Amino acid sequence: MYSQQETSREEQEAIVKGMLLSNMLEHLELSLDCYFRKTSFPERECHIQKCRRCACVRECVHMLLGESIDPDTFCPNSEDLAQLAYS
Repeated sequence: MYSQQETSREEQEAIVKGMLLSNMLEHLELSLDCYFRKTSFPERECHIQKCRRCACVRECVHMLLGESIDPDTFCPNSEDLAQLAYS
């Protein structure tokens, strides 16, 4: 039996895996495990909401496919994720 927080983490992990957010983490060579260790539940919720509301999906996809686009120019999570990746 899982506690509510564990269930919430599992649900949150499934949500992240289904979003471009997981691709951005991979792009930054930040494993999902590491991301979850370095962030709190509210921080991840904030990242999820920013990604869901982002109007720059096209830029994100193009960057993830290899185009030379700086994520700082379009990604609302770029600064936070970069800090996590390089800390």
